[in-house]
Amino acid sequence: MGTCYEKRGRNGVRCVEKASRVQYWIPDARESKRSTPESWEQPPTGFGVRSRLSGTRGRRVVCGWAPEAMTSSLEPQSLAEVPVRTVPLKLKLISAAQGVLLSLFYKKDRVVNRTLINLLSKTEKASATPVDGVSSKDITIDEVTKQYVRIFAPAQQEPKKLPLIVYFHGGGFAANGPDIDFFCSLCRAVVRAANAVLVSVSYRHAPEFPYPTAYDDCFGALRWLQSDCQSGGLSSAVDPSQCFLLGDSAGGNIAHHMMIKAGQNNLGPLQIKGVILIMPFFGGAERTPFEIKTPNALIIPLWTMDWFWDAFLPLGSDRDHEACNVFGPNAEDISGLTLPPILVTIGSLDCLQDWQVRYVEKLKAMGKQVQVKYTNFAHGEYVFDEPSKKIAADAAQFMKSLTS
Repeated sequence: MGTCYEKRGRNGVRCVEKASRVQYWIPDARESKRSTPESWEQPPTGFGVRSRLSGTRGRRVVCGWAPEAMTSSLEPQSLAEVPVRTVPLKLKLISAAQGVLLSLFYKKDRVVNRTLINLLSKTEKASATPVDGVSSKDITIDEVTKQYVRIFAPAQQEPKKLPLIVYFHGGGFAANGPDIDFFCSLCRAVVRAANAVLVSVSYRHAPEFPYPTAYDDCFGALRWLQSDCQSGGLSSAVDPSQCFLLGDSAGGNIAHHMMIKAGQNNLGPLQIKGVILIMPFFGGAERTPFEIKTPNALIIPLWTMDWFWDAFLPLGSDRDHEACNVFGPNAEDISGLTLPPILVTIGSLDCLQDWQVRYVEKLKAMGKQVQVKYTNFAHGEYVFDEPSKKIAADAAQFMKSLTS
C-alpha cells in the first residue's frame, strides 16, 4: 500500500500515505504480546486489506491491514484526521478583500449599509432556460412582506416524483437571498447531484427585522409548501413524503429550528426525511478554544459573527439566547422530540467548529441519528465551485441513504 508515516493512537497506528494523505488504522504490533509483524502474513479476523508491515520500529513504515470499517470509507472521522491544508494565495486574497467589504457593510450599534450591500451583491434572475441542466422560477408567497421562493428543478422531466429539498441560505441573518449568484450555483449543484427539486426560501433580514422574523418567515414558507402540496401544486412533480431541509451557516441554524418546529407541528403531507446542516451558525456567550485561536479566520472573521448575533438577537440578550446557543442554558429541551436523521458538515478552518462539534455530541447523547462530514473548508468557502460540488455530493449521498 506504499510508504507511509505513522501516528500512534489508542486503537493502533494511524497510517497516512505520503502521496495521497489517505488515513486509516492498523493494529499496533509493538504493543501486542500475541502478535508480531511477522505473524501478519495472514490477515487477522475482521481485517480486510492485505499488505506486509515491515518489522522496523522507526517512524517510517510500510502499512499493513486497514480495518474493514475503514476501508469502506477513507474520509476523516474527526477534525484531528483532516489533512493539514496549505491555504492558496487566491483564497487569502479573497478573504482579505472580503474583510474590507464586511467592515464597510457592518458598523457599530447594529448599523448596516444596506445600500452598499445591494449595490455590490451579484444576483441572477430565475431562468426557465436551463443553466447547467437546471431550470428555475420565482414564486411570491407573501404579497405583504414580498417573501418569495426560487424553485430549482432538473431540466429533463422525470417519470417518477422527485425528492423535495427546502433550502435556507446563509448570510448571518443580515444579507443575501435566493437570487445571489453563488447560492444559485450551489442550489444547481445540489439539484444535479441529488436529482431533486429544490425550493430556496427568502426571509427578511436583521437588524431591520430581528429575531424571530427569519424563523417566522421560513416556517411560513413550510406552511406555504404544505398548502401547495395539498392542492396538487408541487406534489405533481415531487414526493412530499421525501422532504429534506438544507441550510448553510445562518441557514443551517434556521434549518435546525425548522426541524424542531416541524416536529412540533403537523405539516402533512410534508414529511421531513432528513436535515443537512452545512457549517451551521451556532454560538454562545463563552469563547471556545478555536474561536480564541482564530479571531481572524478566513472569509468570515469572528468579529463579524458577533455583529450578526448582536443584530439578530433581541436587545439585551447575549449569545446564550436559545436562537444562538441551541443546547445552552436557555434552550428548549428537545431530548424527547422525534427528530429525523441529521448530516452536519464541519470545516477544519471554520472558527465555529467547536460549537458544531458540541452540537453533534449533544445530539448523539440524546440518542438522535447524526452523521458528520469533516472537511478542510473555511466558513463560507462551500459557495466556491469545487467545494460546492463536494457539499452537493455529500448531501446527495445522505439523501440516497434515506430514500433508497
